[in-house]
Amino acid sequence: MKTSKKYTRELKRQFDYLATWLPGTPIALGDIGILRNNQFTKVSNLSDFGIEFEIEPDETKSDIEHSSKGAVSITTKASGTVAPQGSALGEVDAGITVEFSKENAILFKANGTTSPSIKDQISLGKEIINLYKDGKWDKDWAVITELVDSESATILISSSSNGKIELKAKGEIEAAKLDIADAELGFELTFSKDLSTKIIAAESLTPLFKASKVQSRLFLPPVFKMNKVHSMDLMTPDKAKANEELLFFRDADFENDDEE
Repeated sequence: MKTSKKYTRELKRQFDYLATWLPGTPIALGDIGILRNNQFTKVSNLSDFGIEFEIEPDETKSDIEHSSKGAVSITTKASGTVAPQGSALGEVDAGITVEFSKENAILFKANGTTSPSIKDQISLGKEIINLYKDGKWDKDWAVITELVDSESATILISSSSNGKIELKAKGEIEAAKLDIADAELGFELTFSKDLSTKIIAAESLTPLFKASKVQSRLFLPPVFKMNKVHSMDLMTPDKAKANEELLFFRDADFENDDEE
């Protein structure tokens, strides 16, 4: 399975949010884009359509983390302790060793996260549905309605069943205070093997989000059709004008196909 699909699928199952891919890609509330293979590609912003919105702030910070079950091992080493055999860390160093036992295994940790969102999504949905009925909105467009912003985050993904990384912290630090996503620890990479993604204590990331799009309530009889053609594909702007109750604005569905 492709790294991007494994990553976005696993984080959706864990947090019930879509995952930003690539993880460091900047996104913002009101961004308009296309979701393909659970990846968001920006095409515009609500401001380009003259649509204004209020933001519902989130002042409650929290740390969130996830690692692939049974596939990630984390070892911390305090200053002045003996390093594990084969480690690149010296005796005076404080650091963290992460080892992976599966391809595409994930270590995800985000510190100080908040979740700002668009405040009145009902009114937003009505405006977008009107644009669609006027032929000014593409049925494939989704709008980012909620973000998960982090003060700092570490995201590691292995490219084999033997992935490994060692990070040395700045200064003398106790093992209990070693946090792999803490930017203030000034981590230095001392060893890395078979990792496809290395984001280490990066500041101001937006790793997760939610998006909504125009969808149809239309239930049609069985037809012979191409794979992945949904009822919304058969809903034209003219049909929408004549059947307003058939449209609604809701969370974009997560694609959960078996393509690798």
